[in-house]
Amino acid sequence: MRVSYLWLKDLLDFSLSPEELAHELTMVGSEVESLTPVGPDLTGVIVGYVLEVNKHPNADKLSLCKVDLGAEIKEVICGAPNVAAGQKIAFAGIGVTLPNGLTLDARKIRGVTSTGMICSARELQLNEDHTGIMVLREDALIGQPLQDYFGTRDYCLELEITLNRPDCLSHVGIAREIAAALKLEFTPPSYTIAETGPPIETLTSVEIEEPDLCPRYSARVIQGVKVGPSPAWMVKRLEAVGLRSINNVVDITNFVMMQMGHPMHAFDYHHLEEHRVVVKCAEPQEKFVTLDEVERQLDSRMLLICDGKQGVAIAGVMGGLKSEITDATVDLLLESAYFDPVNTRRTSNFLNLTTDSSKRFERGADPNATVRALDMAAALIVKYAGGKVASGVADAYPRKFEPWNVELRPARVTAIVGIEIPTAELQDHLRRLGCQIEGSDPIQATIPTFRFDLEREIDLIEEVARLHGYNQVPTADRANVALDVVAAAQETFEEKVCNALVRLGFNQVKTSPLIAKSETLLRDYPEALKLRNPGSEDMAYLCNGLLPGLLKVAAHNLNRDNRGFRIFESGRVFHKDFSEKEVVAGLMVGVQDLGNWDQGLRSVDFLDLKGAVESLLQELSLDKQVFVYYTIEGAGRFTADVVTVMASERQIGLFGQLHPKATAIFDIDVPIFGFEFDVAVLQGQSEQRISYKPFSSFPALQRDLAFVVAESVTTGQMSGAIINAGGEDLIRCELFDVYRSDQLGADKKSLAFRLIFQSFKRTLTDDEADLAIKQIMASVDRAFGAVLRS
Repeated sequence: MRVSYLWLKDLLDFSLSPEELAHELTMVGSEVESLTPVGPDLTGVIVGYVLEVNKHPNADKLSLCKVDLGAEIKEVICGAPNVAAGQKIAFAGIGVTLPNGLTLDARKIRGVTSTGMICSARELQLNEDHTGIMVLREDALIGQPLQDYFGTRDYCLELEITLNRPDCLSHVGIAREIAAALKLEFTPPSYTIAETGPPIETLTSVEIEEPDLCPRYSARVIQGVKVGPSPAWMVKRLEAVGLRSINNVVDITNFVMMQMGHPMHAFDYHHLEEHRVVVKCAEPQEKFVTLDEVERQLDSRMLLICDGKQGVAIAGVMGGLKSEITDATVDLLLESAYFDPVNTRRTSNFLNLTTDSSKRFERGADPNATVRALDMAAALIVKYAGGKVASGVADAYPRKFEPWNVELRPARVTAIVGIEIPTAELQDHLRRLGCQIEGSDPIQATIPTFRFDLEREIDLIEEVARLHGYNQVPTADRANVALDVVAAAQETFEEKVCNALVRLGFNQVKTSPLIAKSETLLRDYPEALKLRNPGSEDMAYLCNGLLPGLLKVAAHNLNRDNRGFRIFESGRVFHKDFSEKEVVAGLMVGVQDLGNWDQGLRSVDFLDLKGAVESLLQELSLDKQVFVYYTIEGAGRFTADVVTVMASERQIGLFGQLHPKATAIFDIDVPIFGFEFDVAVLQGQSEQRISYKPFSSFPALQRDLAFVVAESVTTGQMSGAIINAGGEDLIRCELFDVYRSDQLGADKKSLAFRLIFQSFKRTLTDDEADLAIKQIMASVDRAFGAVLRS
């Protein structure tokens, strides 16, 4: 946001220099990023008086001039045809550096030495006139610095305005901030107009079809204007903040926007076919030509200002070419409205069209400033372009915005800020910000509608603290406010999961939540949610799983000869029914170092992944999980070797080898092993307290059992059944052998388990162990038809 130092001085009487003002604004929260002089540097150039002009003895087109500088008289050679005795001129002496970078020195021209220069406006970079020297007014004082002759030099302050302060996107807003900081009285300028034209009802009307997107639309009609150049002072003000002059009408709407912060637009009244305004959404794929002569395609969610038949402006963004103000314009309609910030931002982003108007509307303009902006613009147009203002305002306001109340407790200010600020000072600060004040403890503040950011008591505390001055708060060696920071349980658990995976050799990555359509085709994922306005087709969908992002990372590393790695990510996934959930997923890729010098490298396999998953679950106290193996059809995330992890009859997640058709989407041709777990379910199953349990002082009994089972029976199913039937004295069940042979049969296998029995109360007998074995054998026989291998 650019503001003019002299423009601010016009609005508020303050004595700060530009540098002091920049510091003061920064201290109250409106950071000044740069301070730049406006216009050329005229240091050293002074007012001179031409005493006499004589011909150069050796050159017909040159003149010898004697110039009175007040303290001395200089002889100067001048080639300008308009130089004459009795003129007051701009003089630059020896050693002066002109704005164009030229440093003057004494020069001999055709045998005569010149000791300075009488300057043209172009040489001083004041304008492009170089037909002759610049002749000054008679009231110029001889010897006066030329900068003083032109008045105080203006400066442009570039401010970084935070998103929550749209009220500061104007000179009135910044002037209010200065007044509050310096404890000065500030009253925004008001304008009165003579409504000498016909009633507004006979000329136009306003209809709003989308009140949620346009809660207010106000309009005035002015007849008989003469479009032409703007006054010099207005051109200077606009140029100081980076705007070029177009014509008096357009310049006035820009001037009002920069002064009040409320964007406006002027339409040629006779180019509005039905002479009325209808605010509605555009038709799907409707074409519209904007003022920059670009045809743009709109959609049905974009707000359009229409004349009853067709669009004449994209609401809050840019006007249309057809209804623009031209030199032929005689009657005009002035628009001042309030448009929904979110819809304006979406329209601006979709069209890739950002304007000074859209910047203000998408942050939030003041809905109750529309008529004030119209009055200011109308008064200036009548003054500088003539015309008659129609009587009344066409003002449609279907959704009114009223000021709201926020309570401020002085004791709470003391508790938060750390010092006691007198109640009278608190009231004064809030009053200078535009609030109406009642009461003292608590203070009831009525918030003006241009301060949408003041919603809660803490917002008011921040305001009074910054105006009191953070630098006025004394430093302390202890905190006056106890800050109890308690991490959310979900965050703590996610951190626990991530730390466990890091200890298992995985590296954490962070990928984009936006993916391409091809990456959503993993068959057993829920359908992905497509963005309404994607930046590109590669980022058109919200991720419905973390594996696509991890596969992109894997492909990137494999293409750079990273032969083996483990990666994981914890994050949120999104489904088409607008549900979300936290997921942790990981991949094991390529080869791994076995850690021994004589064993070298080998490719990771399913058992490596299974071991990593088991270790993770054990670290999370999920020692009662059950692995269920199953087969899937088609190309889903995984191949047929898929394991679902169950705990308390709830599915925690899946792991297995990723299907080649899935990895081929990412141009990966090596085996990839991965897992994906639901964090919420993981957390729910791990919320069991770990209690101390002493070692047993009694001896243990070991039994080895080999069962012949069908090939379809998994180790997890068998071990689960053994543990459930073994009783409380069965403390360990470990698989130590898998055997297949022709004697067992093609669809049979042998699973050998080592069982450890141990009591914490007494020494177990062989009979007790044998009884437990019988119970186990009966249980697995009923469940799987398992028999002891002979």
